[in-house]
Amino acid sequence: MPEEWVQDGTGSFHNYLPPGCEICRQGASLVLFVTGVCARGCFYCPLSLERKGRDIIFANERIVSSQEDILEEARAIDALGTGITGGEPLLRLDLVLDTIHMLKRNLGNEHHIHLYTGIIPEESVLSRLRDAGLDELRMHPDLEREDARLAEALKSAMDLGIEAGVEIPAIAPAPWIAEAVRSAGAFLNINELEFSETNAYMLRARGFRADPESCAAIGSESIARSFMHYGIKLHYCSSIFKDSVQLRERLKRRAERVRRVFDIVSDDGTLLTGVILAPDPQAAIRVLKDLGVPESMYELSDNEIEIAAWILEEIADEVRHMGSPHIVERYPTADRMVVERIPL
Repeated sequence: MPEEWVQDGTGSFHNYLPPGCEICRQGASLVLFVTGVCARGCFYCPLSLERKGRDIIFANERIVSSQEDILEEARAIDALGTGITGGEPLLRLDLVLDTIHMLKRNLGNEHHIHLYTGIIPEESVLSRLRDAGLDELRMHPDLEREDARLAEALKSAMDLGIEAGVEIPAIAPAPWIAEAVRSAGAFLNINELEFSETNAYMLRARGFRADPESCAAIGSESIARSFMHYGIKLHYCSSIFKDSVQLRERLKRRAERVRRVFDIVSDDGTLLTGVILAPDPQAAIRVLKDLGVPESMYELSDNEIEIAAWILEEIADEVRHMGSPHIVERYPTADRMVVERIPL
């Protein structure tokens, strides 16, 4: 049993980090949302109105209509693993099994796949998941109802060769969950409880209060620390880590894959590019050639010339008469959403 506790500066801490979390920390995990349908209705469920209750598939933030969409998104971030989530993924078991097969077939057996479920699966389901190639299972039991089957299911999964654990929000002490994890030799992941547009009313009604500087519930970390004395493999993930480190690292991976030779990848994983808003793009290109700008350092897009930011900063005065020069910051996503435009 690991005894050394590690803290990362964001409020997260652990004495054990499951393989799926290791990959997530690198921003290398594809988040595959296979359905928003779920039979549970937990009062703390943070799913957005866009996803909650809807039978819809997302790969990261991208709506999926085919398995090829999933592969494209995985390759866009050079994913080392996939986390399958919902809703309740096991309500779409055949889809989950087909997707695991597809990912392993196309990305290799070393592509790590973990799955979240609120259902305590029977051994027959665990066997099918194992045969498909599932590497890691994270169960989310009903926090308001003890279930003696939890420890047995964790043991069954581990006997089949699936890394198994429990993942819950930090709502209240749960000795029965800690004991099930301990007896099975499994792991426990605890997530900081977060307020969202869909759960805020219920959380407030139950006495939870949000940190004024974030969406986290005050007191979550203290709840998580109450599990430390059980002598179990434990990881606590803060909302700050999810919102900053995890997302930033994933954006960086995508940005490095999609960047052009003249794009700059920022520390936040966005792309910085120079842009000339040119009413006469061809005349602007002639000026760039006269200024000796290499053709590889710019590109025509509609009525904009996209150009290396560092070059545009040097020649801004020479091209200002042709159109407004800007530095544009964008997300490295398919829609290339603009974060900021900085006039030069």
